[in-house]
Amino acid sequence: MLINERQKLASILQTSADKLDIPDYVYEDAILKYEDVGEHLAADDSDLRDYKPQIYVQGSFRLGTVVHPYDRGDEYDIDLVCQLEMRKESVTQKDLKAKVGDRLKKREDLSKILQPSRRCWTLDYPAEIGMPGFHMDVLPSIPNEERKPTGILLTDTELTKWQKSNPVAYAEWFKKRMEVIFRVKKAALAEAMLASIEEVPDWRVKTPLQRCVQILKRHRDIHFEKKPDVKPVSIILTTLAAHAYQNEEDIFDALTGIAKRMSNFIENRKGLWWVQNPVDEGENFADKWNDYPDRRNAFMTWLQKVSVDFENVSKAETVADGLIMLDESLGRQTMDKVATELGVKRESLLPAIVSTASMVPALGDESHVLSPATQFQLVPVPQYTAKISAGVYFKKGSKKGRFLWPMSDKPVPKSVWLKFTLKTNVPEPYSSRWQVVNTGEEAMRDNQPRGDFYNADNPDKHVRWESTAYRGTHWVEAFVLNSAGVCVARSGKFLVKVR
Repeated sequence: MLINERQKLASILQTSADKLDIPDYVYEDAILKYEDVGEHLAADDSDLRDYKPQIYVQGSFRLGTVVHPYDRGDEYDIDLVCQLEMRKESVTQKDLKAKVGDRLKKREDLSKILQPSRRCWTLDYPAEIGMPGFHMDVLPSIPNEERKPTGILLTDTELTKWQKSNPVAYAEWFKKRMEVIFRVKKAALAEAMLASIEEVPDWRVKTPLQRCVQILKRHRDIHFEKKPDVKPVSIILTTLAAHAYQNEEDIFDALTGIAKRMSNFIENRKGLWWVQNPVDEGENFADKWNDYPDRRNAFMTWLQKVSVDFENVSKAETVADGLIMLDESLGRQTMDKVATELGVKRESLLPAIVSTASMVPALGDESHVLSPATQFQLVPVPQYTAKISAGVYFKKGSKKGRFLWPMSDKPVPKSVWLKFTLKTNVPEPYSSRWQVVNTGEEAMRDNQPRGDFYNADNPDKHVRWESTAYRGTHWVEAFVLNSAGVCVARSGKFLVKVR
């Protein structure tokens, strides 16, 4: 079977990028970790409060270009900016770093995993069952008055001058490079998730540009595995790829086009090689190339290999042959996963992959659940409909709780808040009653089976808030009562899987 048809080739690349990407449940765990740290830094009792701290993520997590660690011993890196409203004349780099570090040390659990680094403070979260470890770099910063409104100045223990950065503006530029296809994909994802476009987090959307950057990163990691001294930094790769992207919808067209055009955006200014920071014309991402020419030579050689490798895949005679050709470029482990996903048989030494579904016990014993008939009268055949939608929040309360993502059939982590909203065509006035049921070993062991009925948290909006505390499959059901107290509609069970 020839695979010169773009659709088949694109499926290999698309699936490869999927397998390189950070799993949703790991991304969600990362979000909770940096939300937690951010809340601690900016809390009402924080010594930093007077400096109006702004906490936000930067780097690949912000750009949506995270890749699964190539080395199984590696851990994911998260870069978190802690920006304080201070003028550089009023504070030294040393004092700024100390202020942020002192606040982090005030929480015992964070203090135990805290280490000082050159530019930042690093929190080393150990791996847990079913979850990888994380390195979270918390970068102290202050506003850069010369680059308003989003420019910042960073500390550096090895340099006397403040270091400039503008991660927010860079991320906006990167998003602008793919905005056409990004809007299309976000709208399609919102429709698939039965959510509004506003409810779909940007990190859930993956464009061909983001996928290509992930593939290029992995190709680079493998190519330079034995020569790390000349390995190109991600910011150069990402910037050139974004410049070269032309909003192609097909991932193969995007990747081959990007590989061919990336070198067009490398400048030579009076004998100096330049890859300009697109949001700061004075910053050269490739300044080290001028001090170490081998780095540029290695980059250009690698870029040529990228083009050759992916062009060769298009000439493979079978899907299996195409996967074999990518073993060297993207890694055998990754391609084994791709083969499994595409239903292509081949020998593999990979252990079985643990899915998020297997991390959650199935629905357990429900003998403790109260019958709705013991609580209110039910009409034999409901005339109206009722449906529940739900969202995941960092804390209870729509205004200060920080919406994270809309709920789907995927498992959710512990220690988050869920906001359930009732939608019904029952005419006003009506009220809602909510049945909340826990099942599973953890809930039973803690004597929290639930199964009874509750009023809405806000009767006018027919909303119910619940937190996730116990691993297992649980459920919530909403009952709509008319003015006479008769149940005229019910939503059916809304399953909640907590990993």
